[in-house]
Amino acid sequence: MKKAIVFMTVISFLLLIPPVLGEEQPRYDLILVRNDELIDYLITLPYSHSFNIPILPINPKELNEVTKAQLYSYIQLGRTRLLIVGNVNAISLEVEKELENMGFIVTRIGGADRTETAEKLALHFYPNGSKTVILASALDYGSTLAAAELAVEYNYPLLLTWESQLSPSALRGLEELNAKIVVLVGFGINETVENTLKELGYETYWIGRSIEPPPFYTQTSTTPQPQESKYSFLKGVLITLVVSAPIFFYLGRKVRTQQNEILNLLNEKEKAVLRAILEHGGEIKQEDLPELVGYSRPTISKVIQELENKGLIKREKSGKTFVVKIERKIKLD
Repeated sequence: MKKAIVFMTVISFLLLIPPVLGEEQPRYDLILVRNDELIDYLITLPYSHSFNIPILPINPKELNEVTKAQLYSYIQLGRTRLLIVGNVNAISLEVEKELENMGFIVTRIGGADRTETAEKLALHFYPNGSKTVILASALDYGSTLAAAELAVEYNYPLLLTWESQLSPSALRGLEELNAKIVVLVGFGINETVENTLKELGYETYWIGRSIEPPPFYTQTSTTPQPQESKYSFLKGVLITLVVSAPIFFYLGRKVRTQQNEILNLLNEKEKAVLRAILEHGGEIKQEDLPELVGYSRPTISKVIQELENKGLIKREKSGKTFVVKIERKIKLD
């Protein structure tokens, strides 16, 4: 019992020692990570938090229209410094070139695998090193998530290793950071890794092997926080509006353009059926349409099918017939 108390007291003290941050801290306006793999997002979280850089997950192969609208909003605000996390297999070279063509200054940090990417991020954001380093499994996402949360709370670099062998990237990272203490997190690492670290002279602590959560989780970080300006809330709202307005305007215009293109391609029978539905409040029984528009039942069925395929209406079963409803806001000439 006494050993457990001593252990938790020591680790609480160690985690509250502030890290050594470089005088020339990296400056980015936005960090981009792939949206189909969680690991790059997790290993980036500590640096996003420490340096107040937002993270945007994106399609690794191409930039869709929504993402482009978001990125153009950043350019309009004069924020052009981007960091891509991962190699060209994580986010493609085509995406990087497209970002540069949009006007961004792009930096890429990525390794041959996730352990090397984590190493390069740690060295990049902590050029002066860190006495304490958080270490998690490269394959156990649950452990990595917990480790990322710990690194965020106490502002320490995060490295990744393999389950039963200390990864070369983690070893290089520890050496380059001049680390003395390694905090292992979770069940995704076995004792072989810890034994290797001890043999190399590192002081190790392992969080996650016991069921009870360690007491330092309830403590607050000693990292200095910026002074809150009385105008910070108003400024935040203003930035949000400036960023969001072009996006909603762009998407709204795109939707209206697509709808107009569809309506312009409608034939007279399709327009007649749509008008009949609109005149009845946007909802009508299909069996009533032949009499209203003067077409046969087979013709009405065919027209309804075409309009449904174009996403303009939908049908719902109602007894022995169908109720036809307008699917979107439509304005016919």
